[in-house]
Amino acid sequence: MGSVEERLARLEGLVIAAGASPPAPAPRPWPARFAAWMGAELPKLLAAAVLLVLGFALKDSVDLAIRQRQLDLSYSKEMQGLLLQLSGGGALPQLQSAAVVLASYGVAALPALMSELRYPGLRGDAALEGLNVLALREPEAVCTALPRVLALRGQYDWLAQQRVVLLLGQHGCTQARAALQRYRALVAEAAQGRPAAFEALVREPPAGPQEVYPRLLKSVDAALAMLDG
Repeated sequence: MGSVEERLARLEGLVIAAGASPPAPAPRPWPARFAAWMGAELPKLLAAAVLLVLGFALKDSVDLAIRQRQLDLSYSKEMQGLLLQLSGGGALPQLQSAAVVLASYGVAALPALMSELRYPGLRGDAALEGLNVLALREPEAVCTALPRVLALRGQYDWLAQQRVVLLLGQHGCTQARAALQRYRALVAEAAQGRPAAFEALVREPPAGPQEVYPRLLKSVDAALAMLDG
């Protein structure tokens, strides 16, 4: 049972324990306290914040689109002036200079230079120089687009096609190998006296085919050799 002093000490401990306050709860994180303070207004606040962020993002996108459009219009006007120089005639150096400046606009100039390539004489020579410069700057775009010249029906003459063949070889357009091989097969067939398929490809049949077809075959073989080498 213990002594009286021991029993009194145990009773005193029980009394102290019964009167002690419970431990304070751990403080909640601030997001939980903020959510409790906002109550039903919290969803409205979040929706307003999302709309604000989206508004800024859309504004930036619209501003960027407007600036790009203004730049495109500026490029179009400047390139139009250069194309007028090419179509106006003149000495080869002046025409080549206009084509080279046109090539400085990058991929945007590729359709115009490919269109200029259809013209015979100095105009086509100048376009070739522009494409050469553009191929140094944008080789992938040029190597992807030019093989179409060898497949479009009735758009280019054989001389423009020969220019393209050599350009593809000189710039190492390995992805054009299949197009060059198909074109070579058509030329070889024409050289063997069956020109129908080749003549359907070019804008007009070549004058002096006995000289043109061997010349074209030599150019295609040279281009393929450059790609293989």
